[in-house]
Amino acid sequence: MGLDAFVYCRCWQDGLATPCPIGPVGYDEDGWLALVQAGEYDGAADNAFYAWMTGDACPHRHMELVSERVSNWAGVRLFQQALRAAGEHRFPTLAAALPDANGGSLPADRAAVVLAELDAIAGTDRITDEVELIDEATGAVVMQYVEAYRGLFMFGPGFQAGVDPDGFFVLDRADPPVTLFRAVRFGQRPLPGDRVEFTAGGTRTTVAMRPVGEHGEPPPERLAVRTRSRSGEDFAYIVEPLRRLCAASVATGNPVMWC
Repeated sequence: MGLDAFVYCRCWQDGLATPCPIGPVGYDEDGWLALVQAGEYDGAADNAFYAWMTGDACPHRHMELVSERVSNWAGVRLFQQALRAAGEHRFPTLAAALPDANGGSLPADRAAVVLAELDAIAGTDRITDEVELIDEATGAVVMQYVEAYRGLFMFGPGFQAGVDPDGFFVLDRADPPVTLFRAVRFGQRPLPGDRVEFTAGGTRTTVAMRPVGEHGEPPPERLAVRTRSRSGEDFAYIVEPLRRLCAASVATGNPVMWC
């Protein structure tokens, strides 16, 4: 699951679309191009409208000039976290524009301001420091600290695990939870019966869970938590689709539609 967005083309507004076989058609209060229906809902009319819009109404698929996968939600949360760490006063329109759930829109006049803020982010050498759990042997990132998720990334019937600025941790599912294991640098060894032995500083802890960072391959034997400086380039995965969406919004005068 994640955040997607699009910007409508101007074919309907500029009279370039083929006539809709049913009508009237217009933008609703939320910014969606829709069939304007009076009275009771008419499913047949609605189906005819969507067949037109997603068919040969204009050269653009679904009448969308630009359609983008912005990011999965973890990526969105990491970006929001970076904006807060950098100081939301530096990128106020962007910080306010990113939604916390699917739905809503960004008007074209605000998209123009967001576009300038995205350019500023792309050229920033250091935005924030990010906490990561890495495989010591390869340097590959296994987990990242997402504040909105309280660092949690692994869940099971009797445990929950994650990473935060104080290290990797495993908690039980009691209320309140009890810490079963915590370390900044540690080893892990898979045991029979879906159990893992964690070692750190001379201590050994066995937990009923799958190994950390397994992902269908042999899991890392040694892991460590590090803090790494992140630049604007590190957030290109979300900055670039947002830039394309905002540029299309400015060009058409139509809002960015979050979905």
